[in-house]
Amino acid sequence: MRCSLRLCVGVTGVCGVLFLGLGIGAIFLFDSLLNDQIKKNEVIEKGSYLYDQWSDIPVPIFMQFWVWDLLNPEEVLQGEKPAVRQKGPYTYSERVVKTNITFYDNGTVSYMQPRTFTFLRNMSVGPENDTFTSLNIPLVTIAELIQNERDIVKDLVSVIERLAQETLFMKLTVGGLVWGYNDSLLVDVNKLVPGLVPSAEFGLFMGRKINGTDGVYSVFTGKGDVTKVNLIDTWDGQKKLNYWSDDPYCNMINGTDGNFFPPFITKEAKATLFSTDICRSVEGEFIRESSVRGIPTYRYEAPERLFQSGDINPDNKCYCQNQACLPSGLLNISICKQGAPVIMSSPHFYLGDQSLVDSIIGMHPDPEQHKVYFEVEPLSGILLAAGKRLQANIYVKKIDHIQQTGNVREMFYPILWLNESTFIDPVNADKFKSQVTNNIKLMYGVEYGMIGVGCVLLIMFIILFVKHRKRQTNTMTGTSDERTNLLNGDTVQ
Repeated sequence: MRCSLRLCVGVTGVCGVLFLGLGIGAIFLFDSLLNDQIKKNEVIEKGSYLYDQWSDIPVPIFMQFWVWDLLNPEEVLQGEKPAVRQKGPYTYSERVVKTNITFYDNGTVSYMQPRTFTFLRNMSVGPENDTFTSLNIPLVTIAELIQNERDIVKDLVSVIERLAQETLFMKLTVGGLVWGYNDSLLVDVNKLVPGLVPSAEFGLFMGRKINGTDGVYSVFTGKGDVTKVNLIDTWDGQKKLNYWSDDPYCNMINGTDGNFFPPFITKEAKATLFSTDICRSVEGEFIRESSVRGIPTYRYEAPERLFQSGDINPDNKCYCQNQACLPSGLLNISICKQGAPVIMSSPHFYLGDQSLVDSIIGMHPDPEQHKVYFEVEPLSGILLAAGKRLQANIYVKKIDHIQQTGNVREMFYPILWLNESTFIDPVNADKFKSQVTNNIKLMYGVEYGMIGVGCVLLIMFIILFVKHRKRQTNTMTGTSDERTNLLNGDTVQ
């Protein structure tokens, strides 16, 4: 029995140490294998798993618009505060397929990514031809463009506006505002002042409904250095922008195109992307660990400093364009939108100066509905969910030679806000799990399973060892007592 117990103790100890050592070793081995596999798969090249996901984005993407309907246009012309209500959503599915894909010897690939939008009536509050009252943006744009021209030109345009029976506020359709409509004022101006405006058609997303593109991207493929995969090398042939007063910081083109990020992203790192909608790069900050359809993710959100005034955040001073900085929450992008006085913000002026919210009746900022966020699987860098929320506003003020501006107060008038979102569908989520997540769980299960078994065996070893030693001690104590009795002349009865 003693030999059997001694053998049991020994075997248990050896097995415990063995399993514990294998478990710890597996952590390093499996992590190394996992990293090597990700490095192999996370390269943009034909035939790779990533290439198919990158070139023809399989997950559903939606673009939703909410327009601001003005309720008191006459009062606003008299200097009253605008009262608006939002109408929406008007929802479109968004299809993105990359074209003109060209690989280069320097480890980059160039492409265009035309987008096609299809209206989804079942996910919208009404049809595209729903009407609402909004600002006459062509009128305001022309007024902005000719402020520094000769007086005779100002008078001429004022006559044109009268003839066209223009008003500062007008009825529009949702589809017209978003995708474009022929504007009679722009037609007349194009005839009488050639070159003043680029087109007789106007729309906030004009030309982008069918196969609309936002330029030519060139990104790193990740071959040779997977940490650079999908990072932008150039956009439209430029390594930096030329919008922001030649400032090196504001003109930087940083990050990815937003489709996915390099692998092995950490909580300390910034998830950075370049957005042509606001003509600048955007940093997302880690908020918390999360999950999307059972897949562990890191959640990133755009910080308050993104649209913070240059008077408060020195990094944003260059966006003031050598003029007085706007209140926090606003970004003037007229310099990259053909001179139109477009001011971007978060919906409902979320995270903006309180004066912006107070200037318009109907603003109700809500973090859950109006923040910019994205959910990233950290090992692969794949984007599983995102919501890009932006609001387009127009700077409005009374202009003496434009009688239609009446006595309107100076303000940033909201036109519409949008939510461009994606959320991985169950089919692609299951595919991702089978190729990435489940393998990771299996490896972690094996690693920690062996460590767990090793720990249990070591605990059993300690228990058995103590029991064995105690039995040995008792045996030795009994033998010693017998010897003492014999020496004293005692006999066993």
